Amino acid sequence: MSAPKPRLSEFLFFTDLLVKGAPVGYTPHLFKCKKGGKEPVEGISWKSPLARLTVEEALNWMAEGGNIGIAGTADDPLVLVDDDTGKMKIKATLKSRSRSRKGGHGYYFSKPPKIPNIATENDGEVRSQWQYVIVPGSYVETDSLTVPESDRENAGYYTVENARPPAWITFDELPQVFRDQYNKDQSVPPKPPATFNPQIATGRHSALFDVNPRDIAAREGRPTEPRKRWPAIWHDSKTGANMSLSTNGLLHCWRHNRSFNGLQALTVLSGYMGCSEAGTPHRGAGGSSQVIGDNGAIFHAWLYAKNHSYIPEDDPIPVKALNYIAEKHLGYKAKDGELLPRDIYRRVLQIVEAEY
Repeated sequence: MSAPKPRLSEFLFFTDLLVKGAPVGYTPHLFKCKKGGKEPVEGISWKSPLARLTVEEALNWMAEGGNIGIAGTADDPLVLVDDDTGKMKIKATLKSRSRSRKGGHGYYFSKPPKIPNIATENDGEVRSQWQYVIVPGSYVETDSLTVPESDRENAGYYTVENARPPAWITFDELPQVFRDQYNKDQSVPPKPPATFNPQIATGRHSALFDVNPRDIAAREGRPTEPRKRWPAIWHDSKTGANMSLSTNGLLHCWRHNRSFNGLQALTVLSGYMGCSEAGTPHRGAGGSSQVIGDNGAIFHAWLYAKNHSYIPEDDPIPVKALNYIAEKHLGYKAKDGELLPRDIYRRVLQIVEAEY
């Protein structure tokens, strides 16, 4: 039996309400999420301008069975309030009900300076700057027996609950639980910044291949002592102990039982692959890393490393990354060991400069 399809009319109802009363120039940051899931599709970072969808493009993806996410960015006015309990008293606004039919999301606009991201332990989050939620109309499989009987026809669906345009909100109008959490977070003395120096290319190859897992842990503000457990870099987690560095210098995800070298970890951070795809399965799990033989992984890891100061901005782009762009954008597939023809090479550099 196939999974229920997303509800396109619910999505259109939601987006119509969202843009009513929105500030001039506002365009929602919509992007593809997996069919039947909440995770962004792999292949490109959901934060990338290239991943951004128009409403029409989002409808086309939903017609294929896919879900849609929406994010507040660092530069737009959208603020998302995620109420995990469904009992929080929030300012009246456009609201949605989540797949469990218990919690929900409030949609607001705010004026600069933008309200910060705030995460509580059990009550929910304010997702304002490069965090996202799933929009109404999307469907994620849910056990209907966990849903109140009166609402089981909507089990798994995200739906509009309070049909009105988003209200404007200030920090002081947030529920007290968020303001208390923010003040608590601010009262914690900052830790000394981790010592991290970007890798420098040797001239023989891109510095990408010299970035190691310890560099990544340090750059992401995690402990660098071997075997010490800490919250994963790329997973939401309540355990706080599902990632570590090993004595042999690898990064380990204990949620998916995968190990990572620097390139593999940067591939996940870029959004090109998920944890279980890019990582090497622990002994006995079988399989191998999908980074092997994938030129796209090298390109997106290099781009992420360059944009996030793991390597210098003028670091030379790896040959295999050039080949990936040549094949993706120009349809030119280089043979093993072949250097790109001069005109193809020049066009590839222009594409990288203009589009990435």
